[in-house]
Amino acid sequence: MTRKEKPSPLFGQHFRPPETLQDRTTAAAKLIIEEDRSRRDEISTRLREARLERDEKRVAAAKPKAPAVKRSRKKASD
Repeated sequence: MTRKEKPSPLFGQHFRPPETLQDRTTAAAKLIIEEDRSRRDEISTRLREARLERDEKRVAAAKPKAPAVKRSRKKASD
């Protein structure tokens, strides 16, 4: 078997390509960015829910407005 041919997975022989220092650094940076993004998404979701609850409480606590007064449009008698 030459080096260009992949080994048969029949015997469980899987070879990983050699990893360079830059590849490992890049993978670590991507992992850090992904974890930070997921943490920010979770925090944003919690803050949005808290803001909605706060707004609902403010609306419920607000005084109801006085009902609109109906005005008649009768013509004045001559």
